[in-house]
Amino acid sequence: FEDIRIRADVLSRNSGDTFDLAEVKSSTGVKSEHISDAAIQLHVVEGSGIAVRKVFLVHIDNSYVYEGGSYDLSKLFHLVDVTDSARAYLSSIPGSLADMWEMLHQDETPSVDIGAQCNRPYQCPFYGYCRQDSPEHHIEQLPRAKPELMERLRTAGILDISKIPPDFPTLSANQQRVRDAVVTRQPYVGSELSVALAQATYPLHFLDFETFNPALPAYPGTRPYQIIPFQWSLHVRDSEGNLTHDSFLHDGDGDPRGTFATSLLDAIGPEGNIVVYSGYEQTVIKRLAEEFPQYRERLLALCDRLFDLLAVIRTHYYHPEFHGSYSIKSVLPALVPGLTYSDLEIRDGSNASVAFGQMISSDTEAPERERIRDALLAYCKMDTLAMVRLLDTLQGGS
Repeated sequence: FEDIRIRADVLSRNSGDTFDLAEVKSSTGVKSEHISDAAIQLHVVEGSGIAVRKVFLVHIDNSYVYEGGSYDLSKLFHLVDVTDSARAYLSSIPGSLADMWEMLHQDETPSVDIGAQCNRPYQCPFYGYCRQDSPEHHIEQLPRAKPELMERLRTAGILDISKIPPDFPTLSANQQRVRDAVVTRQPYVGSELSVALAQATYPLHFLDFETFNPALPAYPGTRPYQIIPFQWSLHVRDSEGNLTHDSFLHDGDGDPRGTFATSLLDAIGPEGNIVVYSGYEQTVIKRLAEEFPQYRERLLALCDRLFDLLAVIRTHYYHPEFHGSYSIKSVLPALVPGLTYSDLEIRDGSNASVAFGQMISSDTEAPERERIRDALLAYCKMDTLAMVRLLDTLQGGS
């Protein structure tokens, strides 16, 4: 209608001449941006001559517990009547569309400053395009920078971290470190780094998990989006420097959590710290302790031994090549240039989750399943090896 095309998720006929329009979302609740989505669909459907009685948003109900067999759709999905909100939004649509058409017919790319709107409510598909000519160390790389600080910097004409004056107000201590490291082109090394690293006791167990959280529960007794751990990698270094590796990857039909927990408990020795990168492993272990009370004490005992390498780096170290990110994918090339994920088929946790879903699918042939398995094992092993090498580098330079 009026050169606007929509595809309704559900358009259901009522007993008369009216229809109900439903927009299905993978979220677990209604968000403000969903209303505009439903409203533009209503605008086009009714403009095409179809009478709409009700407009619904349909979202996942993550309180639903899957019992096996066919899904109970009445419990899996929750319908919310947003008719009044969608109709209230209708009056703004013609003006918004006119502005969009005007922009699309321009010969020149519109000039829009980079800002918070680039990621709200979703990351813009032109995110990378608009940053082609940005400074190497753009002010967006300042960690945890609030909108007020970003606006003050832009108002002052500052887009490059290296151009921030040394006494610029309201920079946090961490942001000041980032600024100084960029200006001097030298890493920041905190005076307490060596003390923090010395807290880790041998043998050191470098541990990483991979998980997936399917919208449609894969195993009886689980809920939509419930985190299911399916893989771990473990490098162990003893006090003499010897390094060994062990791993687990579930590839059967059943729920992986029980075997995941028992194999992990069997693999980790009774002494020494468990080195992780972030608090994610602790969160997963605590959930397993709730789900498997028979292993509760042993699992929670692992949490008492965790040593978060990310927390140490975030507090005591910053390299200009981090570019504002403490992700292991950003930290590793800066500190261990020879070690890279680039030659791996799977390079991040999101891809690992998707790959696992493909591997356990009944539609996946055996050769493809084996290929995915090898790729998952290589990726998770790289995560723990990366922590080993990061700690080596930090200990050598602290």
